[in-house]
Amino acid sequence: MQDTLLRVFVVAAGLLLCPRDNPGVEDWDDAVDEDLQKHEQMLLKREEKLVEPSAPVSYKVTEPQEWERDCLWYIWNTFSIISIMRFFRKYLKRNLQTDQEETRISPRRPAKVSLPDVETLRSFYAQCVQASAEKMLREKGFLEGFANDLLEAMRTVCENDGSMLIEDFQMVKEHDIIVHFAPCKPYSVRCLLRNNPVSDPLLDTQVCGQMKLLKEEKVPNGCPCQSADADDMVCLLHSESDKAKTKVADAFNGPLCSKNTPFLSKSKIIRWFQNTVKQAWAQISHKYEFELSIRYAETPGALVVRFKSGRKINFSLKPVVKFNTEAHFCITPWSSSEDVDTFWALSLSIYEDRLLEHLSKRLPVNSCHDQILEIASFLHRRQEALTGKTALKDTHFKIALMHLLLTKKPSQWQPNFAACRLQDLLSFVEESLKRKRLTHILVGNPLAGVTGLPKEICRAKPVNLFHLFVEDDWAYKNAFMHCQELCQNAHMLIHEYVAQPQAG
Repeated sequence: MQDTLLRVFVVAAGLLLCPRDNPGVEDWDDAVDEDLQKHEQMLLKREEKLVEPSAPVSYKVTEPQEWERDCLWYIWNTFSIISIMRFFRKYLKRNLQTDQEETRISPRRPAKVSLPDVETLRSFYAQCVQASAEKMLREKGFLEGFANDLLEAMRTVCENDGSMLIEDFQMVKEHDIIVHFAPCKPYSVRCLLRNNPVSDPLLDTQVCGQMKLLKEEKVPNGCPCQSADADDMVCLLHSESDKAKTKVADAFNGPLCSKNTPFLSKSKIIRWFQNTVKQAWAQISHKYEFELSIRYAETPGALVVRFKSGRKINFSLKPVVKFNTEAHFCITPWSSSEDVDTFWALSLSIYEDRLLEHLSKRLPVNSCHDQILEIASFLHRRQEALTGKTALKDTHFKIALMHLLLTKKPSQWQPNFAACRLQDLLSFVEESLKRKRLTHILVGNPLAGVTGLPKEICRAKPVNLFHLFVEDDWAYKNAFMHCQELCQNAHMLIHEYVAQPQAG
């Protein structure tokens, strides 16, 4: 009886532990069959020995009830062991499937950025970042005076040209100047904010709009006094006090418009603005002892001042169209292949700064958010000086910081957490680049209402600031390699700057 139960147990264990439907254990079946054959041969030998005659021995006959009790005990133990083995098999299989599913679905987290300790970061911020900011402030004073002189000469050029007028300018950053322009009379511009349909290829790129050129025209009344050459004519029917009726119409093929449309062309505006800068500089260059040149042909107003000593200052002079008193439409230097010549990007930098200020109010005193943003921007500029310009901009780091401010607790922005938060910021930008997605913090966010952002923008669908990288693989590889090298070199670069003796 025990041998029979042992056979049943071995067969059941083999079926449970080595199922035929598992493609990874076919090789085990042969081994189990061999063991069963050996065991059967051993049992046959024992039976042969039992059949052989042997000396009579005295034995005690077991009662039927005791034999049945032993049999039930063996069966119960066998099934208990089989049930336990089956339970563990299912448990291990379920855990294995769960681990495989988590590995398949969950992306691998990026490696943490190696950064120095908090004290080293503080020294780096004081010695390099703040010193660089003070230097940029001194350069800002020089650029403000030079831009004022240059724009006066540009206004003179535009008056002779008669197509556009140069209005006021504004320094949005130390090295960034925006110049408002408008068409000459009888023309005017109406900004049309794009209401993106679902099928629009520009849906996921940015908030954009078109600049429609309008022209004020007289409504003809049939009188010859309204003709163009009627200045010396005296009309007996219409006195000079009688104002002619006018209407506003779309100016198709107007000055600097795209062909067969009333919309301003970005490419034509770039050429016009660069030519105006060159002509204005030709008028005032004799007053200065440096050279002024255009850095990038595709970017309007990307200028560089080169002194005789070899020192140079890079700055931008960008033509923009006013949307309202706080926002403007501009020409972005990096645009996707789906972008067209008549669509302008809406700059929301003032509203972004307001939201950042609003989020900062709930942070502890002397919080580290401003410090880490300035450090990240400093490292970004230094990396660009080594490897060249990319489509990754300072505004992307600012947007990423505001995303972190919304997810992190206020207590996590204490000054002693500067290294951790800088690590989070760089990792967040790197991970966003991997996914090719960075959602704008304002567009489609109800929280943006505290900044005074127009309702049509608050209600718009979220836009992806990294949509360019979906369209342009070269720009993506360039920006991603730039970010990786920035993260890899951050620790070494910070230590090198701190170790350098600072000039007085």
